[in-house]
Amino acid sequence: MQHFVCTGGCDGESSTPGVCQSEGCEKEGEPLTACSCEDGLHEETEEKETSDDGE
Repeated sequence: MQHFVCTGGCDGESSTPGVCQSEGCEKEGEPLTACSCEDGLHEETEEKETSDDGE
């Protein structure tokens, strides 16, 4: 099931697209990232971000 997560360290998660609303999160106000993991670990999302940063 697709869901949306914050990758800024607050572990925010939503069933609908939006922005991070956690005060103090480094990505507060930034769009949540789409994720389709079924185990709740969001590894697929994390890997994509890591590979983007490494280029």
